[in-house]
Amino acid sequence: MINNSHIKQNIVKNILVLLLAICSYPIILNSLTQIKFEQTNDFLLTISMILVTVCFANFAFTYEKSKLQTRGGALLAHCATGVFMLLTALLLESISIAFKVVYPTFYFIISGFSILLYIGVILYDFWDLMRG
Repeated sequence: MINNSHIKQNIVKNILVLLLAICSYPIILNSLTQIKFEQTNDFLLTISMILVTVCFANFAFTYEKSKLQTRGGALLAHCATGVFMLLTALLLESISIAFKVVYPTFYFIISGFSILLYIGVILYDFWDLMRG
């Protein structure tokens, strides 16, 4: 049974993940501005494969099968989903920044898609928590 403390914990987790992702933006931007144009396709392919893996892990996890009634179970569940969500945010940021560096005209479109995808991940996280 889900109670208000689980929802509050999930809100805190999501806020922390967003803050970490926002704080990481300048670091990722600085790293990716040094990427060579010829390396961009390989970089985007690699990031995309990692993103698919992380999304699979995130969607394979379910609060329904975790032991949210215990403090340790809830902590483990929120830590696992937090790591998956942080990786998703950072990888989407990396993709958007790579497009900004190499294909600047597509930056806003890719960023918009990335934001919508991440909103979907957050909504899925809350939906999964509510059904758990």
